[in-house]
Amino acid sequence: MNLLAFPLAPLREGLVPELHRRLQQGREAASAYFSPAMTLILLVASVGGLVGWWLAEPLTVLAVSESQLRVRTLVVGQLYWLAPAVLLLAVSETLNAILAAYDRLVLQSLARLLGAASTLTVLALFANFLQSHVLPLSFIAAQVTTVLVQIVALRSHGLTFKLSWPRALGERFFAVSGALLATYAASQAYAVFEKHTLITFVAGLVSSFQYAVSLTNVLITLVGVVLANVFWPRFMAQVAAEDRNSLYADLSTLSQFTFLVLGCLCALTWLNSTALITLIFARGAFDASAVTLTSDALRMAVFAAVPISINMIMGRALISIGAARGIVVAGFTTTFVGTTILAMGQFLNSPALALSHWLLANSAGLAIQAIFLARACGHFAGAPGRALWWLSRWFVALALSGITTQAIPVAQHGMIALVADIAMRALVFSALFGAFAWIFGLMRGLPPFFRR
Repeated sequence: MNLLAFPLAPLREGLVPELHRRLQQGREAASAYFSPAMTLILLVASVGGLVGWWLAEPLTVLAVSESQLRVRTLVVGQLYWLAPAVLLLAVSETLNAILAAYDRLVLQSLARLLGAASTLTVLALFANFLQSHVLPLSFIAAQVTTVLVQIVALRSHGLTFKLSWPRALGERFFAVSGALLATYAASQAYAVFEKHTLITFVAGLVSSFQYAVSLTNVLITLVGVVLANVFWPRFMAQVAAEDRNSLYADLSTLSQFTFLVLGCLCALTWLNSTALITLIFARGAFDASAVTLTSDALRMAVFAAVPISINMIMGRALISIGAARGIVVAGFTTTFVGTTILAMGQFLNSPALALSHWLLANSAGLAIQAIFLARACGHFAGAPGRALWWLSRWFVALALSGITTQAIPVAQHGMIALVADIAMRALVFSALFGAFAWIFGLMRGLPPFFRR
């Protein structure tokens, strides 16, 4: 379903800054622009839904191997139910993004919470009766609830929709959307190549990596997604006011803050990877070997949360500026580095090298985005040297704190002992990292709120 829906994200991301500009001209101008853009999104979503319905079996081959016939049958059945929901997903995600243009971030979260509550309600009430069909129906229920909340909120702001032919959307909209579409398409191909590469190593590695990615995504959501959504309206306002100095200052502060906070959280996850995997997943068929494999995968994946989160924040700034070239170059750099690392890992028969692709690829993309933004804001002179000096001190602070914390003995048995170990390591590491960060001057330049 993600493959079917991926063309919608570029259109949605390209729409938000354009709608924000029209809002400066009044409600009627915003609605006049929103209607043809939303019509285009609905047309693309309809094509995706029809493709999913007609080509469910061929599409399933991309994700499920021929040896897993039962799983393939289940996936095909679920896709028949989910394909029409691409339309609902298009509407809910687009309206959710548009709420950013109105700076209604709390309402964004409320709509998602109500959607999640609808999912849980449907699962609780109908799981025994509908069996596996309850999964797509719970997803549909969540989308319907979310859309209703969003429609009520946006209508209160005077935004209206009328089906109209998608025209006169502007060169900037198509430039940004086209750039994002190219990078998203490359990332989809990259994701497919990742699965096909990891499956050539030890059995279960793909699943272990997906477990690791799911846990890493929790950190990305807590920090990267939140900061990107909160500051996007501010970025758009700064671009509209042609105040790129303030934009660059905010990006520098946010990047510094994200490195410090997520670096600490990622290091704690790395240090406690075995305990966390045991605590969360070790039951049933998830045996000791699965714990070891997943723990190793988590250690290779977790620090990718740092560049991915900062990429989200910088990506919002690039979209606000309309820097289509920077978006394309950063996206293709990420894909190229990631696929190269995967290919090298397969050639050298090194699972560790292959698993590092996520971190290395997104780090390369982050470097490209930072260069484009520094140039766009007129602050490139001396920026790479300052960034490398700060990052070297950040790395040393993490390493010294981690080496010291790792000396703490780990309990071998019992859930209570595992929780106590995690808590003890968290306290020791946080205190050490905070002290080293202060000594090395890593907090210098942060506003008082961030320093606290």
